[in-house]
Amino acid sequence: MNHLQTEIKSELLEAMLNGSQVAAVVTDPEQQDNPIIYYNETFAQLTGYAEHEIIGRNCRFLQGDNTDRFTIGKIRQAIEKREKITVTLENYRKDGTTFWNRLNIEPITMDGHLYFIGTQTDITQEVEQQVELNEKEQEINEQMLPILPIDDNIGAVALVGKMNNLRFDVLTSKLSHFVRDTRTRHIIIDVTGVLWEKNFLYTNLLMIQDVLRLMGSKLYISGISPKTAMEIVNIKDDDQTLLTFATVQQVIQRLQAK
Repeated sequence: MNHLQTEIKSELLEAMLNGSQVAAVVTDPEQQDNPIIYYNETFAQLTGYAEHEIIGRNCRFLQGDNTDRFTIGKIRQAIEKREKITVTLENYRKDGTTFWNRLNIEPITMDGHLYFIGTQTDITQEVEQQVELNEKEQEINEQMLPILPIDDNIGAVALVGKMNNLRFDVLTSKLSHFVRDTRTRHIIIDVTGVLWEKNFLYTNLLMIQDVLRLMGSKLYISGISPKTAMEIVNIKDDDQTLLTFATVQQVIQRLQAK
């Protein structure tokens, strides 16, 4: 009866893994070097290896020069402790190309025998998109001048170049963190060096103003040319106004005179 139960469990597990769209292997840690004893077709498609190149080998054959050694150490430690673990690491296909692998390893016991099931999900596109976003944010931070404290209650930042939604998102985040950390009551944004579309800049500055107002801070815009001032007058709503000045110095003089 126990032998029959073991066969049924094995068949159910095999059917489950074969029907999965996620790459999977089963390893046997009670054999030397914890070899792969089963894999599904999705794993073969993902890695490019054939059966005789997979069965009997430890999963480290997917590792290469760029595979993070610290992450490998975490995997080894989890296996030694018979613990579940999920990590992301860079692995290699048979043809030498790399992919980012979200690896989940989970121990299972069948009739007193320990196995590990490892599932691999190719998240290369997700990782590359995040890297691209981080690079864009880094570029934006490099282009954006720092927020300068004028005194205990006034901070100022100068915008340079063409502003887009991502740059405004970063600016809003930086300003809100600055106000939170310093309790600055007045923020000056100088737009002298900005290339902008009339509706775009005004609308985004209003959004920043709303965020700062909720945090107890007031927004002032400097660097407004006569032409820009006329454009803002033509598009603004009476209920939504920006305090605008020609120069940063004018704002500071007004605030310090109070």
